[in-house]
Amino acid sequence: MKKKMDKESSELFEIPVKELTFEQLQLLKLAHVAALKVNDDKENLDDENDVSENQPFPSLQQVLLCVPENIGYNIEIKWPCQQKDGVWEGNLPTYMDMNKAIDIILKCTLENGSNRRIVFSSFVADVCSMIRQKQNKYPVLFLTQGYTNSYPEFMDLRCRTTPIAMSFAQSENLLGVNVHTEDLLRNPDYIQQAKSKDLVIFCWGNDTNESENRRILKQQGIDGLIYDRICDFILGQADFFEVEELDELTQQLPDEAFVDCSCPDINHFACQSVPESNVSGNSYPSEIKSSEQEMYSTESDSGQSCSSF
Repeated sequence: MKKKMDKESSELFEIPVKELTFEQLQLLKLAHVAALKVNDDKENLDDENDVSENQPFPSLQQVLLCVPENIGYNIEIKWPCQQKDGVWEGNLPTYMDMNKAIDIILKCTLENGSNRRIVFSSFVADVCSMIRQKQNKYPVLFLTQGYTNSYPEFMDLRCRTTPIAMSFAQSENLLGVNVHTEDLLRNPDYIQQAKSKDLVIFCWGNDTNESENRRILKQQGIDGLIYDRICDFILGQADFFEVEELDELTQQLPDEAFVDCSCPDINHFACQSVPESNVSGNSYPSEIKSSEQEMYSTESDSGQSCSSF
């Protein structure tokens, strides 16, 4: 916030996002705290001509409707967690009603998600359970940091260790777990343990930014990798969902269409599409879950607060 009659100095205020309406968020001028130390970046704060597309905080509905449908989403539900020492993240011991918040997110996603590939994830076990119980269209991954010195330990036992997280995911019939890479590199056997429980296993963390670590994890059978600046590493490679669409098209063509055709055999494409079927109840049929496990075997950019395929 700039002081009246003062064009040089700015003052920062820390306000919980939950205290602001969407319209108020759209009115904010934002910059990273470190960037404010650079004069050039301070000047950018004075630019009142930013187009609406460049404003902060797009709504979930906006990103579902405006981004091409072949781009899959990993929608991570952020929620304050209590640390083992009793301190709450963001100093927020009280927050919004979880049941109401999840309903709003799911309603928006179900109404605007169309045929987009979407998976939900969260570090909060109760959030994962709610999403799983409230709908059966989109799979859920349970995020866990396991043993690490990088982050404070959480109070909730369900996310303290990777084995306990896997047991929770299995008991709630979740798609799988999203594990801190540091924990996987220290205990690579976790990957096969997850698969033995019929769980998909992803990984996240700074260690995944190292190409050698990604190579090791792929050899161990990891299903998905989340890391920064993925476009710098896979430039020129076929888009996962474009390959899947081509696979679906080839499956619809008769065998005669492939006679004397120079196109690669259908088995060349590793991605499998999820069979279209109406699923009722709270549990995934085994063949549906198996297809999901193949569908979500991919790499994604970690971004800042979310990741998308």
